[in-house]
Amino acid sequence: MTDQDKEKVYEQAIKQAKNTINVASVLVLAGVVFMIQLTYFPQFFSSTDQNISAFDTTAVDPMVMTMDLDPTEIENGIHVPSGLIVDDGVDLVIRTCGVCHSLGLVTQNKADREGWKDIIVWMQETQGLWNLGATEDAILTYLANNYAPVDEGRRRNLEVLEWHDL
Repeated sequence: MTDQDKEKVYEQAIKQAKNTINVASVLVLAGVVFMIQLTYFPQFFSSTDQNISAFDTTAVDPMVMTMDLDPTEIENGIHVPSGLIVDDGVDLVIRTCGVCHSLGLVTQNKADREGWKDIIVWMQETQGLWNLGATEDAILTYLANNYAPVDEGRRRNLEVLEWHDL
């Protein structure tokens, strides 16, 4: 075997090693992304009907896509892991909104039904939110009932319970 033949074999081995490393890197990256999804968005992988994807809500009755909340995770009417008020539709909001962002974004905002609809349309037009289909009405009802603006006015006067001589 000549030096030139040895050099070609060596170059082929290097090329094959680079290809193997590239494939392995892609597989590791895909595994990391999968683990992050599984850790932070477990609802993405669960469904009451295995034929329904987490994103396919257009042809589904809102009551089909429900999940049971663990009663031990509810304190004073709040679902502790999500921070959301427990009411009809909370499961839809957890499954729909929680796929893309923190549910803290829901709890920190206040809007009437029309305002929540505007937010959903904005997310659909600019953030890639899919068509909510039959679930949209139930989600809007939940949000408008539980996260509507509250007109509290001024804070109430402070009440002095006991004066202390200084």
